[in-house]
Amino acid sequence: MINNGIVAPTATPMTTTLHALDTELAAPAAAVPPVPLPVVCFALGEAYGALYVRRLHDMLARHCPQPFTLYCYTDRPRQLPSAVVQRDCSGWTELEREGMRPTTRKLGIFNPAYVEFESFLYLDLTLVIRRDMGELLAFAFARPEPLVIVPSWYHEGGYNSSVMRLRRGELKAVYDAFVAGERFVQNVAGDQDFILGVVRSRGLEDRIARFPPHQVISFRKTLKAGGRDPAWARRRMEDATIVKFHGRPKMNEAFSARYHWRLRLRELLRGCWRPVMPVGELRRQWHGSETA
Repeated sequence: MINNGIVAPTATPMTTTLHALDTELAAPAAAVPPVPLPVVCFALGEAYGALYVRRLHDMLARHCPQPFTLYCYTDRPRQLPSAVVQRDCSGWTELEREGMRPTTRKLGIFNPAYVEFESFLYLDLTLVIRRDMGELLAFAFARPEPLVIVPSWYHEGGYNSSVMRLRRGELKAVYDAFVAGERFVQNVAGDQDFILGVVRSRGLEDRIARFPPHQVISFRKTLKAGGRDPAWARRRMEDATIVKFHGRPKMNEAFSARYHWRLRLRELLRGCWRPVMPVGELRRQWHGSETA
């Protein structure tokens, strides 16, 4: 399926993916991305819904250098472009736990009964793809490890699960541990620290690779660093393929005209005549062909 742009939103049917566990999983993926490339995202609840899925599809259409299919795992039918395949994950109730974030449900991608792709890319909805993804995909799919994940921006040795390349079934221990009720010390009660806990408790560090730091960056972390070193923050933004939004400001806040001019005034007062944080460019990338 070649995606040349956004398709007019229509109601697309959801399918439930509950395959019997294969007796033998496929051999490790080749050193090139599969064609079409399976890209997985999750739309859960009301916070980040159809608008975010449509815009992720639009960004992929502009920046993914090869044919792809976006699979949206969702807890309800949504008005999405017909090119987006909806998967029903409303029945994954075993991944609900008091005190854990709703996004913990994405641990289901570690269960080979829930995904049919031997190797795939996972993307959060709250991010901006700002340049050609060729370098990122080449790195992710050339690595021999079952999981490629973003290094944490805050905790040494930790993970950020906003972007992942995963091979089906090879780290099912993550899913099994959660369903079994295992618990770990976590900085944030969510999926990424749980993944880290399973990896460390089972000595699986050699099965995890990390994306190079410049490929996926934190808007918030770079914004704060820009107050101390504007040149470093500007280079960081220019080199990034993906910019992840987490905490504050949220995407809708950062892309408002009020925030843009307030940030620009703050930069000017610091003597930065060139913008440090390219909020306007990120906003244009996210809105794409849709009306702002």
